[in-house]
Amino acid sequence: MRSTLRAVDSRDPSELPQPPLTERAPLLVWVLTAALIFVCATWSILTPPLLAPDETSHLSSVLRVANDLSWPDPGEARIPEYVTLLSDEWEEAPSERSILSDLATQYPNASDRVDQMTQHPPLYYVIAAGVVNVFDAQDWRWDQAVLLARLLGAVLASPLVWLAWSATRTLTRSRKAGIVAAMGIFVVPGFAQMLGVTNNDTFAILMGSIVAWLSIKILCGDRRRSVLLGLGIAFGITGLAKGTLLAYGVLVVLALIFGARHPRAWPQRLWQATWPLLVSLVFGQWWWIRNIVLFGTLQPYGYLLSDTTWAPGTGPSILDFIDEMWRVTSATFWGWFGRVNAPLPQILVDFATVTCVVLVVTGLLRRKNTLRTAAILASPIVVSAILMLRVSWGAYAETTEYRGLHGRYFYPFIVLGLALAALAISNIVRERSARVALGLGTIAASVFMAFFGLAVSGIYFYGDDLWAQWRGALTNWIFHSSSLPAGTTIVIAGLACALLIAGAVMSVRAILVSPEDREQREFAG
Repeated sequence: MRSTLRAVDSRDPSELPQPPLTERAPLLVWVLTAALIFVCATWSILTPPLLAPDETSHLSSVLRVANDLSWPDPGEARIPEYVTLLSDEWEEAPSERSILSDLATQYPNASDRVDQMTQHPPLYYVIAAGVVNVFDAQDWRWDQAVLLARLLGAVLASPLVWLAWSATRTLTRSRKAGIVAAMGIFVVPGFAQMLGVTNNDTFAILMGSIVAWLSIKILCGDRRRSVLLGLGIAFGITGLAKGTLLAYGVLVVLALIFGARHPRAWPQRLWQATWPLLVSLVFGQWWWIRNIVLFGTLQPYGYLLSDTTWAPGTGPSILDFIDEMWRVTSATFWGWFGRVNAPLPQILVDFATVTCVVLVVTGLLRRKNTLRTAAILASPIVVSAILMLRVSWGAYAETTEYRGLHGRYFYPFIVLGLALAALAISNIVRERSARVALGLGTIAASVFMAFFGLAVSGIYFYGDDLWAQWRGALTNWIFHSSSLPAGTTIVIAGLACALLIAGAVMSVRAILVSPEDREQREFAG
């Protein structure tokens, strides 16, 4: 059957004409932006206080900065005793929990627990501490102070839908691919949960997404001075966010040197690549030079490794390590909620992982003319994976313990991943009907995963992990466990559901009935 879809331009994405610089995002992008904010806020309320990865340590550092702006050397900070005692009130009704400042006065000493967060740069903690102080949250109940710090993540999440839409739109020249990418933000429920808790990953995700967006613009030929300057500033700020984002340095350098419309002469090309990097050094990348000078390493450890060693005659097994890596990394990427308490079903995790990896890798390798762009965009993800495996294997080989195999370490690359997935799919799905079906399937999967993740977590924490008790779990959460009044909790969760469904319906309509994209025919209708 002859397809009604006109041929897709076979050139490398970096060689195609740029979409209009003044193009406005469609209304559905802003509806999905509001949906993401309220979904993250729902996670903030749903996840029991401090029952998120390392949240006690993150809160400890936020409160220390809020009180005295101190940032001890890695391994020197200790969690205050009153912070370690907060978990003793988990079973108390919210209204009976203690005031944070009262606990601080009653237990003024430090505990023996190391606060390893001072191994990271401090900017997230400075921002969160500023929020705590502006609202005088230390005079609130401690669970409400934690909720305020968590809601900062929902605010930081607000640009992510637009960034995913714009980055994918720029790379593929397709409005509809950009719409599907905007919906794709919701397909990883663990991502939304992480944006709804107290964690420096929230700020790292925002800054990494901005760097990815600007790098794609430069790679595709937008070399305005403002864009180059913006990339230098954004990449510089990542230096004050988290060490994970150092991997973006590879993308920044490659995009500046090999992106479209670069100067032909190498001296000019190198200068155009150098001055944004100098800007980044001023705006935050100096932190890593500081670490090398003071500690002799880029990323010092904020905690001590276990002194456990292998028994005589035993040693590390590469097969055991691969099995653990697959199980833990994939599960903690898609969603292992709480403090690694409530996982998604393993069969769902395995299916989603294999499907995405096969589609993306096959698609990126399918066409030689897009291979260079794909390799450049994939470079920070590959570098991050290699560094994670190197550190994790080293800890395992030395101490017998598996450490650092967290899928959430890839969340700062999610906008980059969505753009890469769109490029890959455009290489292998050529027929109009197949593209429409895949777009609709992605929208449906995103809605399902967003709601299913919330349900899995809620049933685990408030319904004894028994699905038959879902109504009791809902009642327990809303009326007996939420840190907010029941009416406010219902409004926030209800808006999250309504906005996400509305955004999905608008996306379906855009895929099915909107005018054909004249610049490129990805997901064309």
